[in-house]
Amino acid sequence: MQVIESARNSAVRVYRESVARGIPGLVPLEGFRLVEDALHAGAALEALYMAEKAAASAAGRQLAELARERGADLIMVSDDVARRMADTRNPQGVFGIAAWAPEEGAGVLADGAGGERPSFVVLVDGISDPGNLGMIVRAAAALGAAAVVAGPGCVGFANPKVVRASMGSIFRIPAGRAEELEDFVRRARTREYEIIVSDVRKGISADELVWPRAGAERAILAVGSEARGVSEAVCRHATAWVKLDMSRDVESLNAASAASILMYVLGRNVARWRGDGERKSAQGRRRAE
Repeated sequence: MQVIESARNSAVRVYRESVARGIPGLVPLEGFRLVEDALHAGAALEALYMAEKAAASAAGRQLAELARERGADLIMVSDDVARRMADTRNPQGVFGIAAWAPEEGAGVLADGAGGERPSFVVLVDGISDPGNLGMIVRAAAALGAAAVVAGPGCVGFANPKVVRASMGSIFRIPAGRAEELEDFVRRARTREYEIIVSDVRKGISADELVWPRAGAERAILAVGSEARGVSEAVCRHATAWVKLDMSRDVESLNAASAASILMYVLGRNVARWRGDGERKSAQGRRRAE
């Protein structure tokens, strides 16, 4: 197989451009684990780039075989070109390009409203740190959220640092953009979503939150940046305010930490709701018998 020796090659330029400025519809991936995680999560990998040294390893051969099975083009690059493609401190000589784009926020709401069981969507408001957003996406996928929606002012989901921090979870959970927050929240209310706003100073303790409940089985969990919080466009439609009780004079947690704790609480509440429903259903069947 021919080895690309120039960073000016058109295929290499596409990858570097997707990292530097972003290309709509494409997500850059770097490193063995991230590319493999993306493939296992169902990502539509268009191309796998491998440096000669990485391709010669057992892990490289296995990854190349998996990528080819999924329909990706295998592109060999020299070790020097691989170093120029890298966006990490310790590059492994493995890169990928996946076809992916965020959904429209309204579509995420419609999909969530169509389910039969309680569910919640995480709305991130004004979070510009890619590490925070990536960690929120990863936690949302792990803790049972239906989707993650980012408002204006948020870093893009396809940012390489977001993708790395998410460990490929942007391919595991629906992710959308909402350019008009108030319109998004109004649409959510018309679909009977509760609007639960996270705040560091006011609201009930997370353990006191009564959700889901009969007639309120869909929710938006709104989380803002540590510095500014959730914007007024969302707050004016809040149906509940929730806070995390702090100790040792700690004022707040960063957005990813706070969001993860609240997602755990909501996910636990959903599990309890389902368990109660199943027990009641079983009791009803026994009485009928």
